[in-house]
Amino acid sequence: MIKFTKLSATGNDFILFDNRDGKFSGKEHSFFQRICQRRISVGADGILLIENSDKFDFSLRYFNSDGHIGEMCGNGARAASFYAATHGIAPAKLSFDVLGVQYRAVVKKSWVKLFMPPPVEIKEYPGAVEEPEFEEGGYLNVGVPHYVLFVPDIKNVDVDNIGRKYRHHKTFQPWGTNTNFVQIIDDSTIKIRTYERGVEEETLACGTGTISSAILANRQKGLKLPIKVHAPGGLLRVNFDTPITAIELDGQVACAYNGDFKKPVLI
Repeated sequence: MIKFTKLSATGNDFILFDNRDGKFSGKEHSFFQRICQRRISVGADGILLIENSDKFDFSLRYFNSDGHIGEMCGNGARAASFYAATHGIAPAKLSFDVLGVQYRAVVKKSWVKLFMPPPVEIKEYPGAVEEPEFEEGGYLNVGVPHYVLFVPDIKNVDVDNIGRKYRHHKTFQPWGTNTNFVQIIDDSTIKIRTYERGVEEETLACGTGTISSAILANRQKGLKLPIKVHAPGGLLRVNFDTPITAIELDGQVACAYNGDFKKPVLI
């Protein structure tokens, strides 16, 4: 029997495996894809593998729901930190790596604060916007690429169709991008909806998209820090220094349930 834990980080849901014994090589793409399918399996936005590390409390590998490895997932990292701290793998103040990049987190009951490095790339006006009612925020790479659009009324945005268009837009090739739609609420609050690359649809939250949107809301709209971000899955908070040398993302994480698979399902 292969045990797993289903976790939710502000609406982003994940299937986590403790892979410190190396049961998964990371090449089980079809299996990861199948178990992430909703209605016919467990269902999730992605897979988290907690693994051994010589330098940090643990190492993390993240796989999108399409079964293929992703660069980074902010809410996935918070979910993995919560699991590690509540299962004796790491202390409440912990460190881990994703693809060789170090991250830190602090777990306080159900709240997890993730500390991230600064963006590796910022383009505030890439010139891709095509809808006259939308305002271009910009493009950031915070371990994952994100395109941000400011919109007047977020509830009426066709997130899946418009998000998919920009995900494949020629401006962001060859890797594509996640697409974030942001509405300014007040001088320190935004609402966000995100189309996630790899999931290929709208998700209830996106940690790196939340960070990207908050940074551009601060730089372009003058929002005050920390910024409260209301995603469909709940509230996240973003803080950072200026110039940006470190970023904080915090919000709640919950364990939905534990389960197990019989080995034949891996075939």
